[in-house]
Amino acid sequence: MATVTFTAPMPDPFRKADGSLMSNEEWFAQRNDLLDFIVGHEYGGMPPKPEVVRIQKINMGGWGTTPVWYKVTAGSAQRQLTFLLALHLPAVSEEILASGKKFPVLLTGDMCYTNLESDTIAEAHRRGYIVACFNRLELAIDCKTPREGGLYDVYPDHKSFTAISAWVWGYMACMDVFMQLPYVDETEVGITGHSRGGKTVMLAAAVDTRIRYCCPNNSGCHGAVSYRTVVTQQGEDAINSERLSVMLDAFPHWMGEKLTPYRDREHELPYDMHYFGALIAPRYYLQCEGQQDYWINPMGSWQN
Repeated sequence: MATVTFTAPMPDPFRKADGSLMSNEEWFAQRNDLLDFIVGHEYGGMPPKPEVVRIQKINMGGWGTTPVWYKVTAGSAQRQLTFLLALHLPAVSEEILASGKKFPVLLTGDMCYTNLESDTIAEAHRRGYIVACFNRLELAIDCKTPREGGLYDVYPDHKSFTAISAWVWGYMACMDVFMQLPYVDETEVGITGHSRGGKTVMLAAAVDTRIRYCCPNNSGCHGAVSYRTVVTQQGEDAINSERLSVMLDAFPHWMGEKLTPYRDREHELPYDMHYFGALIAPRYYLQCEGQQDYWINPMGSWQN
């Protein structure tokens, strides 16, 4: 049996300081300031947007055959990095291709998990989607130290952004790529990721409004889960849900430095993670959770 504890009331992103509700106009007028504040606290801010995004097709893949691979070169005018982007294209007729039809895209940076199965791709193709994937670890390593390679070398003067921020930058660069491909409908892009990949796509959809659909899966603490909700499983397999203190110790390279003072008092944060649903709106947002994965805290992901 699991019990849920609420350590403090949830803050309301749509209420003003005097307790009254914001109008739609008031919300959107202050949205970007709120986004900058939260991104600064949670993730140490973002790297600069890519100034340069070049692509080179590097294989003979095509429609309904092997994936098309692109080498993406992106970064500042002075420094760039390269990473690979694979596009699995559905089998379509020559007539459709000749018509100039554009296709929606499902994108994930979780190529490092190697869990994009063939039946998943086949179902996406049946529905008319391109499936695109890249390895976010090419943007930043998933290690506590050192802070080098990838995007850290591209922006050496920006020392506060985290690995998650860098992975999000990869999604932004992919959106720039899609705008260069004549067969991609860049207005119909959905992104998804699992666990730390789920944390990443939440931030990506919040900061890049070109992304229309966002589906984080089991994103956990520092993802969709409320900091103010704690789950405790009783009995032989007793476990407490993951907390901010655990994250700060185990994954400091994901965490903004401004979170450190909130260790063991995260209920004092002036926001909570349900704000990301508001920041992504009015675009589409779907959370997926493991109902009995109490460490990940599925109950805490539905608080508002």
